[in-house]
Amino acid sequence: MDFRRIWTLNGPNYWANFPVLEVLVDLGDLRDRSSELIPGFNDRLKNWLPTLVEHRCSVGERGGFFQRLERGTYMAHILEHVTLELQALAGSSCGYGRARELDEDGVYRVAIQFEEESLARACLDTGRQLILAAIDDGPFDVAVEIARLKEMAYDVRLGPSTFAIVKAAKSRGIPYRRLNRHSLVQLGIGAKARRICTAETDRTSAIAEAVAQDKELTRLLLKSAGVPVPDGRTVSSADEAWEAAQSLGLPVVVKPQFGNHGRGVQTDLRTREQIAKAYDTAGLESEYLMVEQFIEGIDHRVLVVGDRMVAAAVRHPAHVIGDGSSTIAQLVAEVNRDPRRSDGHATVLSYIKLDPIGLEVLAEQGFTPESVLPQGRVALIRRNGNLSTGGTSTDVTDRVHPEVAARAIEAAKIVGLDIAGVDIVAIDISRSLEDQRGAIVEVNAGPGLRMHIEPTEGEPRPVGDAIVEMLFPKGDTGRIPLIAVAGTRGRNTTARLVAHLLRATNRVIGLVTTHRVMVGDRCSDLPGQSESEAARCLLLNPIVEAAVFCVGAETIGREGLGFDRCEVGIITSLGPVETLPMHGMETLENRVRLDRSVVDVVLPHGVAVLNAEDPLVVEMASACKGSVIFVSREPQSPALAAHRGSAGRCVFVRDGAIVLATGVEETRLITLLEVPLIHTSSEVGQITNVLAGIAAAWSLGVPLEALRLALNLFPAQDAEAD
Repeated sequence: MDFRRIWTLNGPNYWANFPVLEVLVDLGDLRDRSSELIPGFNDRLKNWLPTLVEHRCSVGERGGFFQRLERGTYMAHILEHVTLELQALAGSSCGYGRARELDEDGVYRVAIQFEEESLARACLDTGRQLILAAIDDGPFDVAVEIARLKEMAYDVRLGPSTFAIVKAAKSRGIPYRRLNRHSLVQLGIGAKARRICTAETDRTSAIAEAVAQDKELTRLLLKSAGVPVPDGRTVSSADEAWEAAQSLGLPVVVKPQFGNHGRGVQTDLRTREQIAKAYDTAGLESEYLMVEQFIEGIDHRVLVVGDRMVAAAVRHPAHVIGDGSSTIAQLVAEVNRDPRRSDGHATVLSYIKLDPIGLEVLAEQGFTPESVLPQGRVALIRRNGNLSTGGTSTDVTDRVHPEVAARAIEAAKIVGLDIAGVDIVAIDISRSLEDQRGAIVEVNAGPGLRMHIEPTEGEPRPVGDAIVEMLFPKGDTGRIPLIAVAGTRGRNTTARLVAHLLRATNRVIGLVTTHRVMVGDRCSDLPGQSESEAARCLLLNPIVEAAVFCVGAETIGREGLGFDRCEVGIITSLGPVETLPMHGMETLENRVRLDRSVVDVVLPHGVAVLNAEDPLVVEMASACKGSVIFVSREPQSPALAAHRGSAGRCVFVRDGAIVLATGVEETRLITLLEVPLIHTSSEVGQITNVLAGIAAAWSLGVPLEALRLALNLFPAQDAEAD
């Protein structure tokens, strides 16, 4: 079983409206060996991957894929399902796959949905190895391989905080694009785009972030505004720390002045020895340290987004509970087996670590890692409740007193953060801070959302939705008008004309044709870039207010579209259809399906502009989720007549003039002689190109007077070969 080639289709494509890997699989000697003919193969596969029982396959019911195995199915089909299941077991659930045999015996095109390309490719390779081992009855350590893929998934997938925001954006129909291998993500496109990095946005100022990172400066600013905070001061030695503690009153907290995630923080310190040790430990994190009053109470995290408190949680310090026989080290190892825990922020919980601070906290309680805890006895590993140091959380959003919420919002505004995690210590969060001597102890930029997305106890909160709502108020989808033009003839000229007509609305227009890229009046060639690559790049440009893309069938076949959805999809014509130099794309049916990708992704409020003179194009109308405008040089076209009969819109030529029609209502727009592109061109098809361009501009609300003037000013030499 060889992979002749793998294509990464990053956008809507021949197979689906989402990214897939397309693999050209040559089964070789396995071409005639289906699953039921190989002794023990089905049993080995089921034993190694029992969760495949959930795959419904074409049978349409749970266990459907297992039924196909028993009846007999070929290895390319099995590879599809195994790769999808390995992705799911690694934490990346994808449900779409297809396997299609080509005319060449034993060669298949296999399409597999993915979220992260590198993970999908790793699962594909592992799936091949697993299948071959099952065929040969060879060794294969499934547990080790799945553990390896899970670790890879932790590294390459978006973390919980960023993923929650992206998921909320997707649910609103807002496009997104990951900009690096970390957490920098663009939501929206062009001039409507916003950027996030975990729970920070492009409007989280560097100054506010710097203020939040300086714990002493934050404390002083909050104190000056009358917000309850603990007294404290900076120190530069262990002796100064002890002097500060005596002055402030024991117990105290020692922590880095600049830090995050609770690293180096030690609380409830009561002796000079404890303070000296805490000073040395905190000094490993920062050379600037501070001592604060210890506030009696429970550690709470309140999340502020914009001018709202959207979630609150109690944070419980990392701890273990004795069973009467296990050592603390064994109990920690058992807790860390929880699949929700990982080393870092890739999952909703982090590992508990017996590091120097953890060992010190144990020692203060009279324990070592080898101590055996009595049944039910609790041993703290940390005194602070940060999730990043192994803590857990309980949601208390509904219990927060309105004045506490108001104080948290005020604190975020004082620091200058649009998203803030406000740490509050209070005995009872349902009472005001002043009533119980509670205090705000920190204000954090880029707060972790894990404790709110999936609290250890209590109700999850839609914090990703709140952040997306702040970035994109109700009704804002983060989209600019996007027009895509496909077909075998006239697509470049049509795209240039549409861009020209849209400039009449005084917007900055981005344009991609087969040969060039334009942003406003700036033009550059397209060396070494495909149309899809150029489209993806152009949509990163924040000055682009509308975009027009010419898309070729070959590019769609090899890469997918360079965008997820469009407001207008134009198909100029589909004849004559040339053969594409791609496996499985030689037929007319497949070529039509490639170009139809543009119609498939028209938004529900959008429009497909279709050539009514081409029967293959007319058939695409049924695939459009929006409305349709038919264009034709023939006013009596059957497709036009039927469409007008149902109050549809059309653009056609009658008596030497271009007419716009909605049902029976007609508007005479301009004569053919007034359009230089038509009357100076020898190509009959230019009329169809102009009609398509007019239909697109009309659907986008360009005023008719502006259309007439722009058509008259579009020079014939701006026609461009496809």
